[in-house]
Amino acid sequence: MRKFIKALPVAVALVALTAAPAGAGMVLKMDLAELAARADGIFRGTVLSVEPGTVNAGGGEIPTVTYRLQVDEPFKGEWPKGVAEITMVGTIKEQDASGPFVRLSRLPELPNLVRGGEYVLFTTPPSPIGLSTTVGLGQGAFKLYASTDRQEMAANQLDNAGLSPSIDGPVNYTTLADAIRQQVGP
Repeated sequence: MRKFIKALPVAVALVALTAAPAGAGMVLKMDLAELAARADGIFRGTVLSVEPGTVNAGGGEIPTVTYRLQVDEPFKGEWPKGVAEITMVGTIKEQDASGPFVRLSRLPELPNLVRGGEYVLFTTPPSPIGLSTTVGLGQGAFKLYASTDRQEMAANQLDNAGLSPSIDGPVNYTTLADAIRQQVGP
């Protein structure tokens, strides 16, 4: 019985660790104020091009994707010639056309921006090797789309969960833009 009592705290700890979703412990969930504070740049943009590439670091090559975006509405940061270029770690993701199966990952994913798509992005400053990303990975990338009633809507990869007390779920773009302006000022 003593062995059982000694092993009980270890067993409880193991159950607690494995019961939590993998993504929940790997990415800090942020509200809009935290996203804005951590962002080097915030803008609404349209993806002009998506180019695969590599960067040399640590003695090897890291696969990258470079997104070139037309800055349609800047909120924070400077954008030379109204164009932003963001190089992220990753590869161009293709849809699996081999059936109904979807590959699941235990790791949070970087945003997968598509050419012609419109987004509001909260971006990090480029690293010394030129890599950047969106703040909080998918939290800082809001896809813009038209709702069934033709309203311009915005949602990030968490469906805006926890963004603010007044924003939880897809939101009208104007509401999101006004909330961003309140965070970053005029």
